[in-house]
Amino acid sequence: DSKNSIESSIRMFSGEKLLDIIKNFLFFRIEFGNAEKVITRYMQYRAANKIVNRVIRNLTKKEEKDKGLIWHWQGSGKTLTMIFAANKLYYMKELENPTVFFIVDRLELEEQLSGEFYSMDILKPEVIDSIDSLKEVLSYDDYRGKRGVFITLIHKFRPEELSDLQKELEMLSEQKKTIMNRKNVVAFVDEGHRSQYGILAAQMKAILKNAFFFALTGTPISKPRYGKDTYLEFSYPPDELYLDRYFIVDSIRDGFTVRIVYQPRLEELHLNKDMLNTFLEVELEEIPENIRDEVDEKTKERLNTIKVILENDKRIKVIAEDIANHFKENVDGKFKAIVVAASRNACISYYNELCKHLPEKYCETVMTPERKKESIASYVKETRERFGGKDFKEIVKKVIEDFKEEDYPKILIVTDMLLTGFDAPILQYMYLDKPLKEHRLLQAVARTNRPYKDLKEAGVVIDYIGILKEFKRALEMYSTEDIKYALSDYSNLKEEFVELIDDVKNIFGELTLNYERDTLLNAIEIVTSDTKKEEEFVQKYKKLRKVFELLGPNEIKLEYFEMYKWLSSVYTYYMKVVNRKPIINAYVQKYYDKTVKFIHRTTEIEKLEKELPIISFDEDFLGKLEEKVKSKKEKAANILFTLQRLILVDRHKNPIYESLSDRVEKMLELWRQKKKDYELMYTEGAMIINEINVLSERQRKLGISNLEYTMLLILEKKFGREENLIDEIKELYIDLQKSMFPGWLIQVTVRKLVERKVRRFVRMFKTRYKLTLRDIDLIYKSLIEGIINYGS
Repeated sequence: DSKNSIESSIRMFSGEKLLDIIKNFLFFRIEFGNAEKVITRYMQYRAANKIVNRVIRNLTKKEEKDKGLIWHWQGSGKTLTMIFAANKLYYMKELENPTVFFIVDRLELEEQLSGEFYSMDILKPEVIDSIDSLKEVLSYDDYRGKRGVFITLIHKFRPEELSDLQKELEMLSEQKKTIMNRKNVVAFVDEGHRSQYGILAAQMKAILKNAFFFALTGTPISKPRYGKDTYLEFSYPPDELYLDRYFIVDSIRDGFTVRIVYQPRLEELHLNKDMLNTFLEVELEEIPENIRDEVDEKTKERLNTIKVILENDKRIKVIAEDIANHFKENVDGKFKAIVVAASRNACISYYNELCKHLPEKYCETVMTPERKKESIASYVKETRERFGGKDFKEIVKKVIEDFKEEDYPKILIVTDMLLTGFDAPILQYMYLDKPLKEHRLLQAVARTNRPYKDLKEAGVVIDYIGILKEFKRALEMYSTEDIKYALSDYSNLKEEFVELIDDVKNIFGELTLNYERDTLLNAIEIVTSDTKKEEEFVQKYKKLRKVFELLGPNEIKLEYFEMYKWLSSVYTYYMKVVNRKPIINAYVQKYYDKTVKFIHRTTEIEKLEKELPIISFDEDFLGKLEEKVKSKKEKAANILFTLQRLILVDRHKNPIYESLSDRVEKMLELWRQKKKDYELMYTEGAMIINEINVLSERQRKLGISNLEYTMLLILEKKFGREENLIDEIKELYIDLQKSMFPGWLIQVTVRKLVERKVRRFVRMFKTRYKLTLRDIDLIYKSLIEGIINYGS
């Protein structure tokens, strides 16, 4: 709540924390030619400092712990957390010129991490691109190990390549400091759940024997019976499972991610229960390209059957047509999508089929080339020809960049690439036709969870496999508490829609729900009776609109559809009369096209939109109001909300509005009374509008600026109109202009000079008008406020 937010802000601005943030958590980043500031999110600050404190406490003998697991949900910014922690550690005197490793298991993660580093004004890492480079870093400078920050793939720690070096280091470590036994070595393991259990990890830990290890993951694994347990590797169970934890519900609450909903589709094409059981029971990450040797013949046969089914051209043809139709109806022009196919061959089939139903430029595949397979080699060749002979890896890189930044492509087809670490806010829909489970499933669906301009209510996974019907089994290694917010059934949206309808309907109490103008005006009176109720109505209606866009009319019972239509008519009235804005603009047309098509194109609302014009404010406003609005009540509402929007919202843009704001506030008070005097409100409103016209004409005739006019109106409010006041104001204005260069407000000495001139100016009225010290102080403060507003 706001109280906690204020308390958190106060704590953040305490001297020690603020200096820490400025020094270690605030940087510039250059991306796509634009410079932007990067500042830590609170969970990044908290986790990075926990890492730093663990290292320092260990080195100063205050505790023995030398590792930690950070579980932050996908999209929470784990990369920056590592960078912040590494940067702070690197300059700590306790580490004395350390060696810091970032260890990743995917080439795209290596590129993402190095790209993040190099875009920021921060220490620059060295990418270890070969076994020889790794050997050089580990054995640099008489085997003590190179100092600095390094990024490497776990795959570089090959036992057969490094065993001799390991033995040599072990011998040397008995006599001197090496990378194997010194304490100022820190390793950050990205996505620590995936690759930290095998021979490569054992080799890495044997060489970096004395190092601090911190794993950051969005999906930890706990499978002791298979030798895979992120908790045991990097934490201290049962007392400390995580050094820091920030999960789904936290991330959604803070607006860093959106929720994810799933919807089974074409269920007749889903894998049958026996096949799903086979997949869920076998300890394989996913259906492999070549069935592994570890499984028995019967299981291998079943897995082969699944692979054949998922690559079947007829099945892909049906699903591709369904994807194309669904995309055109629900996604195109608003967001983008990703198709997850079972294999590279399936990717190519999906590409060919989708291109039959969508423009060719809509779709691209993103995969690694497999030249041994003729079908894939042929596709790679055709793609290179299409892109003017470019290298396939370069094509893939460009396709990914264009998906994020350009209009096309709109759909990416993948099988393995981009299922981890891929961050594209415009991606909302995933068409899933590949069996995935546990951390692989969580990671994949989380590609859809990045917020986009407050327009994305949820990421959506369309399931053609049937794996999400087995949701609990597919994610069985996680506790219910941990994953209950990770994915929710699409049908939950229907329940949420009904709850929202009931909530908004309750605002209007016993009001008869029809489309008569008087009824709608009564609804607006209820909504605007206090600011909290108005805010509740607007926020909940916008949420309703987002949920309706995900559902569409066919998923909603008629009674709730009709209620949504009525609430939309109230919102239309509210927007036109209170907010003075058209209900349908380019933004609404694009992102809320289902509401436009199925709600605003209905007879009742089309009639309302046609008969409810937004009367523009000009010298003839009152004449147009008389001509176009018949009801006295509606005239009073129109004039009140026109003045509210014009004067109270924009009061600081015009001295005339500022001088009349008190009178408009009083009109609002009249509106909020239970028994309203519409005649009085209309009369008062008309007088204020006439006053605006008179004051505007006077400013034009005097030929003075807004700054001069605001000062004149302030003095005239106190002293009445006097000719000499205008000349005195003009003289003050000329004097002030000497000091009011761009940026004068932040120059302390200049600001004080302006204040002295204004105070001296006010004092000369003391005797003339017999002012008290309090009078002088109030006039001075009003003038200074006007000068700051119009003179900066």
